[in-house]
Amino acid sequence: MRDLLTRAVKANDGLHYASRQPSPFESSDFRDVTRSSVLYLSAFITAGGLVNIIRRDEPHIAMWLALMVAGFSLLIVWRVPASSRHMTATLHALMAVMVFNISVQVIHGVYYQLMCVLPFYLVWIGMLPTLYVCLGAVAVTSLTVALAGENFLIPENIMLAVASGMVVHFAKLQVQRQLQLASSDDLTGALNRRYLLTQLGIMRAEFIRTNRMSSLVLIDVDGLKAINDSLGHRAGDNVLKSFVKITRERVRGSDLLFRIGGDEFALILADAKSHAALTVSNDIRQLIREQLATDTPSFAVSFGVCCVDDSASPEDWLERADEALYTAKSDGGDAARLAS
Repeated sequence: MRDLLTRAVKANDGLHYASRQPSPFESSDFRDVTRSSVLYLSAFITAGGLVNIIRRDEPHIAMWLALMVAGFSLLIVWRVPASSRHMTATLHALMAVMVFNISVQVIHGVYYQLMCVLPFYLVWIGMLPTLYVCLGAVAVTSLTVALAGENFLIPENIMLAVASGMVVHFAKLQVQRQLQLASSDDLTGALNRRYLLTQLGIMRAEFIRTNRMSSLVLIDVDGLKAINDSLGHRAGDNVLKSFVKITRERVRGSDLLFRIGGDEFALILADAKSHAALTVSNDIRQLIREQLATDTPSFAVSFGVCCVDDSASPEDWLERADEALYTAKSDGGDAARLAS
């Protein structure tokens, strides 16, 4: 365990991630839906630009250029798979095309209303789910047209507003997906060890600022090597995934679970004193005995708990928690112990 923690210290240099939990909207299935939605919206936005050009007696050359770029982006997003590492860049390029297309329409006096509402879109895109972005875009665009004295709504205007909002929102989801992949373990979905010390530093700063206590728990899955040797690595993988699933059911959304080695995990319990963390650890042990799936071998887990305060560095907390974990393992495993 100490060797793993030493490597975690070295790997942590220069890494700074924001504290976050993976969103349900970042699954591969949702990413596929995202790609399809962007594809259809791109088709709509391109068709809207074409309709607008046809309706004008003397379309400006910039309008043709905007349409050509939008069509090219549509072709790209159609050909790039959702799993491609280029998808995020593609969506950002498409977002820029949307903004450019809208700007061209505004310059030539067709979609001047959007100049009044684009700031609202940016706020919604950054803070709200896609559905509310769309509904808000339609509502504000409609209100702006009404206040401008128009007696009817321009369909292409509304379409551009909704499409641009959704595309930017989808691009944001893709960026979040890439950050989640960079900070998580592929097998279990838990955060990885490179992320651990950054979060411990954040917890120490939080304690200094607010004087609220938190706890660090180091965890070892007992006998995982024996399970791998006797039943195969697939059985061992099921054990690890079951442990993560059960642990997440017991802890809060603000708590962070890390996989820091083959059978080693760490858990940061925010705003929880060490005795509360010990209770959580024992609850997880009990849940493992009660909720184990039929296709998963029986297993036990040992815990070492210490308090996170301003009296030591993150490396010292890890060492104290590791000593408590060593005590739990020495007592036969399937136990939780507090650091002295």
